[in-house]
Amino acid sequence: MDFELTEGQIAVREVAAETFGRHADPQRLAEIEAGEERFDRRLWRELADAGVLGLGVPEEFGGAGLGFAETTLALIEQGRRVCLVPLWETAFLGALAMARYGTGKQRADWLPRIADGSAVITVALEQPGAARPWLPPVAATGSGDAWSVSGEVLSVPYGHVADAVVVPARLDSGATALFLVPCDGTGVRRQSFERTDRGRSTDLTLDSAPAQPLGAGPAQDGGEDVLDWLLQRAWVGLAAIQLGVSQESVRQTATYLSQREQFGVPLATFQAAAHQAANCHIDTAAMEVTFWNALWRLETGRPAASAAHVAKWWSADTGDRVARVVQHLHGGIGSDITYPIHRYMLWSSQLANTLGSAGWHLEQVGAQIAGGTA
Repeated sequence: MDFELTEGQIAVREVAAETFGRHADPQRLAEIEAGEERFDRRLWRELADAGVLGLGVPEEFGGAGLGFAETTLALIEQGRRVCLVPLWETAFLGALAMARYGTGKQRADWLPRIADGSAVITVALEQPGAARPWLPPVAATGSGDAWSVSGEVLSVPYGHVADAVVVPARLDSGATALFLVPCDGTGVRRQSFERTDRGRSTDLTLDSAPAQPLGAGPAQDGGEDVLDWLLQRAWVGLAAIQLGVSQESVRQTATYLSQREQFGVPLATFQAAAHQAANCHIDTAAMEVTFWNALWRLETGRPAASAAHVAKWWSADTGDRVARVVQHLHGGIGSDITYPIHRYMLWSSQLANTLGSAGWHLEQVGAQIAGGTA
């Protein structure tokens, strides 16, 4: 196992860090949070110009043709800067699903637009009170190119500005397939709401909405569970964002404790504060190891189901714990919403309960151990 970054990956990380860093001023973040869309379109344009949105898009469609590991590096940098853009939804999951399962026409229609930032594709994967297996709440009917989907999907991130949504749906045979649903089509009703992290998600009601099956790739030969394939990558992507959130919040806390004085000495010299900060560092380091392990397994084609659950469990459980301690160590100033540290608490709370809570993921690991599949 070698988690060292290549020169190309280091370059990707630096470009992403620089691009996000230019838009992470607290005043700019507050302006985006106060807007109707909760979407920093200027940053989105710069991410496209820098090639970040096209990292996972094949070269023939205008992208860099890199693995999804490179896009996770950009997700980490987004977490560090807590900028509101649909990177995980579009450039990560949307591009991955389209590149692997899309038909030739679908790839030609959508992948160039993902890379150049002119299209937003999101995914409908959330399932409150999720069971195992993850059962799509949407049913699909049709044949050939004529399909429609019906049902209700909740908490679709950035669904209010999406051009299309990738929706898992049940077929009459009981199998699950992925469908691309245009958001401006008939039979699509959207109701958006504010999330904990001040972004926006959408509840979608689909009433015989026209849909295009994502029919190419391994899904056709019956050898791959398309929903499980997408979920594993979604969980690892969320762990990447949380890793960035936690690392940056701990860094800011170390700086604050070193500069803030009480009784004439820095707060960092107090054992109670230093020990709690040290525990946050240890938690974040362990979060990083579990994330890289899951990513490595996915990248190398190894069984990754348990590793993906562990990465998401650790990010949700320790991410929430780190956020609370960081908030506590900032004292009263941590409650001031004009001070930037509170956003890391909000983002951690949102991420911890996206696509399964920490407890749910731990249950899945336990079930896999008990069943001998871990």
